[in-house]
Amino acid sequence: MEGNLKPRRAFTLVELLVVIAIIGILIGLLLPAVQAVRAAARRTQCSNNLKQLGLALQNYHGAHNTFPCNINHVVQQAEQWEDRDHASHLVLLLPFIEQSSLGAGVDFSSATLPGDQVIGGKPLQEHVVPTFRCPSDSHESFENGRAMTNYAGSIGSQVMRSGSGCNLATIVGNGGPEFDHDDDGEDWFSFTSKSPDCNWAGPGNIRSDCPWPEKTSGVFARSTWSASIDDIRDGTSHTIAMGEVRGWCSGFLWWKSWTKAEGLWFATTAPINFPTCPGENGVPGDSTYGGSGCHNKQNAWNTSMGFKSQHSGGCMFVFCDGSVHFISETIDHTTYQMLGDRRDGKVISGDAY
Repeated sequence: MEGNLKPRRAFTLVELLVVIAIIGILIGLLLPAVQAVRAAARRTQCSNNLKQLGLALQNYHGAHNTFPCNINHVVQQAEQWEDRDHASHLVLLLPFIEQSSLGAGVDFSSATLPGDQVIGGKPLQEHVVPTFRCPSDSHESFENGRAMTNYAGSIGSQVMRSGSGCNLATIVGNGGPEFDHDDDGEDWFSFTSKSPDCNWAGPGNIRSDCPWPEKTSGVFARSTWSASIDDIRDGTSHTIAMGEVRGWCSGFLWWKSWTKAEGLWFATTAPINFPTCPGENGVPGDSTYGGSGCHNKQNAWNTSMGFKSQHSGGCMFVFCDGSVHFISETIDHTTYQMLGDRRDGKVISGDAY
């Protein structure tokens, strides 16, 4: 019987290498598809977060007849500038995104800043709120355990001024005879940069430091003002309310967290996804400043305090009617400024973004 058994044939080394190579090729073909599916899922979750925030904004407006403002007081007296760190508009939205217990713990009459108040055993600024985080972002750690937000209200097409010597006109050009009266690439509709001075920063309402509606372009401000729907004369479906941001690329949000108003004064003034993130797109890896000039994350406020995401090719925004749109980073700059400003009076076609 044993003499009739045929010996089993084993794989040769060449055959084994061929099988391994085929498996490697299959994995190589499948991996991009898997990554694309994951990216699509993250983008969908990010869109859903913005939809929740859009609904929260509508519900807040229904209760207060205005959108939530940054609870801070920016005035010319230098000794009162520390009030900028009062609760941000995101803190006011907590009861409207199923975070009522967290929101109810904030004592707005306390001398302790809301972000520093201990709620549930830790400071409010250390609480991670899932609705405020886009899963596509790398979620770099903030300083001292401060928590992330990837969404912020828009102050629109505002004059921002740079503290690092960045002339935005070298990036976006000038607006010609119709737009940008002083050809600095900012304040596209010339509403926000003209005298009188808000404070020592210069003429106009620079960075929306003062609560002047007529000199604030967008729906939110750095100061104690926010728009009502009646203030949005271009229509709620044509005006950006909030967009995606990256704290790592901004010298203010990175160390202020989602709770403090001073970290959340983002504008449409900068092009979408303009590189100020340390270690990305040629920007040096200096975590404090990033690059120089327009690529400086700490002081180039006209570029660093712009909307950015880690989605390929653009950012997602929620408009004042609650609708969510993905806007390409290649959008025409004038069109983008029209979407940022609430009362420019310009007509935007439906396929413009």
